[in-house]
Amino acid sequence: MIDIELDNKPLVVDDGSTLADVIKSAGVPYRGTAIAIIKGTEESRKATAEYLISTTKGDIGVELSAYQDVWQNTQSWIASSGVRWTGREAVAFGPFKADITPSHRDHEYTRWDVVLGTGGYDASHAYLILSKQLHTAVHGAPADGGIIGRVVSGKGVVDSLGTGDLIKGITPVERWETVVDKIVTTDLSTKIKTGMRIFTYAVVELSPDAPYGAEHFLAAAKDNTLTFSTIAYAFASTESLQGEECIFEQKEPRKAGIITVRSTGAGLGRVYISKLDKTSSPSHSVVGMVTRGMELIQLTEKDQTIALNIHPERIMLLGKTLKSAEEELRERGITMHREGEVGDGDIVVEQTPETTMEIVGAGNVTVRGVSEKNLIRIELYDDLAPNTISFFRHALGLLKSPVGVLPVFTAYEDTRLFRVPEVKKEIMPENTPEETVPAGEIGVTSQAAKYAQMIGVKLADDSRYGPSGEKFAYTNIIGRVIDLEKLLDIGDGDIVYVTEV
Repeated sequence: MIDIELDNKPLVVDDGSTLADVIKSAGVPYRGTAIAIIKGTEESRKATAEYLISTTKGDIGVELSAYQDVWQNTQSWIASSGVRWTGREAVAFGPFKADITPSHRDHEYTRWDVVLGTGGYDASHAYLILSKQLHTAVHGAPADGGIIGRVVSGKGVVDSLGTGDLIKGITPVERWETVVDKIVTTDLSTKIKTGMRIFTYAVVELSPDAPYGAEHFLAAAKDNTLTFSTIAYAFASTESLQGEECIFEQKEPRKAGIITVRSTGAGLGRVYISKLDKTSSPSHSVVGMVTRGMELIQLTEKDQTIALNIHPERIMLLGKTLKSAEEELRERGITMHREGEVGDGDIVVEQTPETTMEIVGAGNVTVRGVSEKNLIRIELYDDLAPNTISFFRHALGLLKSPVGVLPVFTAYEDTRLFRVPEVKKEIMPENTPEETVPAGEIGVTSQAAKYAQMIGVKLADDSRYGPSGEKFAYTNIIGRVIDLEKLLDIGDGDIVYVTEV
């Protein structure tokens, strides 16, 4: 028999077992996602040359590159010091005693250098100096300049420090990336050995104080999985909803495990999971926290997909029949009210409140139904027109919802034109037709023409003009309508609802 850990719980499995056997015997629901395995029972997290300096203004991360023995001998004294002086060029903590040899030489320091210097060239009055800009100075440092490392996080904290601020403590940053004896795999034939620690999923608790941010996260974590676009030592993030707006709702320190959504600036809409403690940010709205399985996130690599157990589960009724929506809600103890078309077979196209957290909190939801004939199924050509399709999904809300809204601009003869609110995105020519546009293909007018972002569909083949009424050179073909007959009877001002297949 083999003793292992599975998702932080002890487990005994038969000799010769594989990862598939472990998952089956433990009843773990597997979704083809990445599984992290640490191949031993020894301490998994290993300290590196990175340290978190906690101050009265927030945390500063530094990575050491030299003088590590001096740092170890003086760390406790540094940890009990305060800001001695600050200026445009640097801020200094101290004084304390350090085993260095001061020099009268000047030295050039770049922004965010961490320096050991002295006052009066006396090693018993040493200072930890953080450079805030490029400058040349005599800091009473050793002859080589005394640079011991770099500031790697909390740079805004450095700029905010003043006399009177104190260091509250220094802790080593333990980086899971440095664990050598590990694998992250989807290979279920992997052989199990004694002492293995296996992590198959992470548990997420969403915040009731951030209903829109929580919904943004739920949309990003489609099918309760999350694929990481970026892996850094301080965070893991996904860009699947980058560019999608998300209002700022909650400000808290970004401790390890905290989930945030960027609400302003570059990276708008990106979802972040903190891997170490950081200060709060006015551009990062806190939406939830990983409460278990953080080891999986610490070990996962770029472009790998992990499984999540999210509380509460998303309530997204759009695209479902009213009957199936009501049955789903009944199981969760939520009352549903019907509006619009109210037959069991009609399709949900709106839900109020919109967000899962609000529905769960209220215990009821009102849905609007439309006849199934008003829901158009479409297929998009992602490989042929990715940039235009990105605009299309964003404009129709298909990145966060399975049903998009498409207002009819005008309908004439065999052409149906649709106009969405203008999106600040240039649409360059992409996948333009050459000879004939088949009936049912969806076209979007590019920036090359006056009426850019117009969306159109033809009911018959056309060898002269694209679906949006423009010449072929100005038309990007992005997909096709499957239920073309449903467009026959629509008119100006109507609303069409679409869903991808």
